[in-house]
Amino acid sequence: MPTSPTAVARAATRPSPAQRLRVAVLAAAALALALGITLASAAVPAFAHDELIASSPEPGEVLDVAPAEVVLTFSGDIIEAGTAVIVVDHHGEEVEVGAPAIAGTEVTAALPADLAGDYQVRWRAVSADGHPIEGTIDFGVGADATGTWTEEAAHEDAPADSEAAGETEQAEDTSENAGDGWTIAGFVIGALGILALAVALIVNARRKSAGPGAGPGAGPGDDSGAA
Repeated sequence: MPTSPTAVARAATRPSPAQRLRVAVLAAAALALALGITLASAAVPAFAHDELIASSPEPGEVLDVAPAEVVLTFSGDIIEAGTAVIVVDHHGEEVEVGAPAIAGTEVTAALPADLAGDYQVRWRAVSADGHPIEGTIDFGVGADATGTWTEEAAHEDAPADSEAAGETEQAEDTSENAGDGWTIAGFVIGALGILALAVALIVNARRKSAGPGAGPGAGPGDDSGAA
């Protein structure tokens, strides 16, 4: 029995077993990839970097007396390498503090007892996963403190600035005086040059008016050539 054209077309468009298997494998791979991305996104918070969760003094705190130490508490363990604590006064100058001591999630550094005014703690820590984190904490000590650190110029800067300004002004005056001297010298040299040129022109004109062969001493009434 002859095969109809419709049956032949259906047979040609029907996917082979190999094609069906390839489609199934690609679908399974896409599903696995989507599932992996979903699980990875859900696990991101578990691998978040550590952060500072508490401190003493607290940010903006004003104390009556200087604290014995700075205490920084983090959300995870801190390693010693790369961890540092620096304290600066309102002039931006470093205050002598103790080396940071690390105990698990806490970092401490001893402070001097004579603090007075506003200060800033500049800390840097390295979490257990090797990621560095850093930040600052402002605090104040005494009745005049505000708890907000603002850098001010050092007291000794003002005389130094005045002295530098005086030296600059003196140098400018010297430069101006030197410029005036060179200007006067230029005028004098120019005047002398003009005078010399005028004298040369006068002498040349007199020679021409005396005629050829006239010497420097010849004049209009000279009769030395008559016998």
